[in-house]
Amino acid sequence: MFKRNTVRNLAMVLVSLAIACGGLNCRAEAAPVPGIRDVEAVTEVFGDGENLSAIILSYEKPVKATSVSVKDFAVPERTVQRAYVSALPEKGGKAEKTGSYVVLELAPLPLAEQGMEAHSAEDRKEREAKGFHGPVLGSSGNPQPLKTFAAEVAQTGIVKAVDGTVFGPTGTLVSSRTRQLLIENFIQGNYTDSQQNDAKLQYNLYVPANYDPQQSYPLVLFMHDAGVVSPEVKATLCQGRGAVAWTTAAWQAEHPCFVLAPQYDTVIVDDNYQYGPELDRTIHLIENLKEKYSIDPKRIYNTGQSMGGMTSIAMDVKYPDFFAASYLVACKWNAAVTAPLGQQNIWAVAAEGDPGAAPSMAEILGNLEKDGARVERQTVDANDSQEKVNEKAAGLIRPDCHIYYTLYTGGSHRYTWQHAYDMLPAMEWLFRQSR
Repeated sequence: MFKRNTVRNLAMVLVSLAIACGGLNCRAEAAPVPGIRDVEAVTEVFGDGENLSAIILSYEKPVKATSVSVKDFAVPERTVQRAYVSALPEKGGKAEKTGSYVVLELAPLPLAEQGMEAHSAEDRKEREAKGFHGPVLGSSGNPQPLKTFAAEVAQTGIVKAVDGTVFGPTGTLVSSRTRQLLIENFIQGNYTDSQQNDAKLQYNLYVPANYDPQQSYPLVLFMHDAGVVSPEVKATLCQGRGAVAWTTAAWQAEHPCFVLAPQYDTVIVDDNYQYGPELDRTIHLIENLKEKYSIDPKRIYNTGQSMGGMTSIAMDVKYPDFFAASYLVACKWNAAVTAPLGQQNIWAVAAEGDPGAAPSMAEILGNLEKDGARVERQTVDANDSQEKVNEKAAGLIRPDCHIYYTLYTGGSHRYTWQHAYDMLPAMEWLFRQSR
């Protein structure tokens, strides 16, 4: 009797469990356990500088994509706009059905008016009281430590592993390391100029992936503004897109090239249109690199913003046959000496709200026109989308014209370089030019 009742009671329990689970195939879910073993921060360089763009979470076990959504994660003061599972710890990689990594892509922050000043507030006040304005030639500027980045993230929802393990919510986790996209692909060097008593020049160099010395490659020289004067060799790579824009996978797929970004530790030009020995030293550095790498001497391009753009113009005046084309961003120069630009390939960009670059560039280009050069001009709204700006820029190009000018209505000095290195038609036009 005891055995019969025991069996009957056991059967009733099993039936009750089956009904509660919705069927006899129901399996009790395991209690949540911690699952994230590592956190990696990922930065990118935007128009206003380097910033956090993604967080990559490494899990103890492969997880199911169906259990992952943006609602399952929280990042302080940032919005997670995409969350996906990947087999590799890569931002922008292929989303997989299963994988050991969860990639959290963050919504970009609005561009901010930014940039280090060329001199400290105390220096500027003292100099302005004496009637001086602008950076001082040969001065060490106002260098700032490079920003460092760490990511904080919490898993707020449930993530499920392929084997059924349930990974529950976590407290705030902090990244153990940071990856700098595009910046990481540059190598750093320190050039010794035997023509200038062994003076030094730090630089960053991007070498094309799968470099083949049997081929010939263009080189882009990018020169930073006075606000980035610093002993920190990577400062020029971090402040904006002037150097890194030429190294994206999309650009390199169509235009494999070298990119040279010198790091100046002094102000190399001033508002009196004087320049220091770094101008020639930079040319000597390029000549040195031409001996080491297969660089096409007919396809060397220069570009720069503010101080760097002024240096570009000074180079074009002093070395009129050196560069195939120049992309001049937010800069000015002495219009009385810029006649050699009339025979060169030039695309200049300035903003209406720039009290230095806008009137100077108007005077320079006006003089070139008086001397018989053709200049194609356009104005674009500073608030337009990049797609619309690019469409207008592409429509400006003519087969019989080699000098172009884009003026942003509104905008400011720094606004120009926050956007100029996303104006792809101008950049592509540059690369079609050859000496």
